[in-house]
Amino acid sequence: MLKYYKDYFGYENAEWLQLVVLIASILFFVLLIYSVINKPKNYYKKNSELPLEDDSEEDKFKI
Repeated sequence: MLKYYKDYFGYENAEWLQLVVLIASILFFVLLIYSVINKPKNYYKKNSELPLEDDSEEDKFKI
């Protein structure tokens, strides 16, 4: 993939570019997991109790 960017970065900087992308990806996912874990316990309670799908029109008019 980096062969397309060799005019801009050169092969001597390819390992640094790959390292920066790897560190940025790991840091992003670690921060994402950290933010989800640190939410209050009741944060997702309302969403967890919602029905999976709406009632059909036929069910609403049954007597």
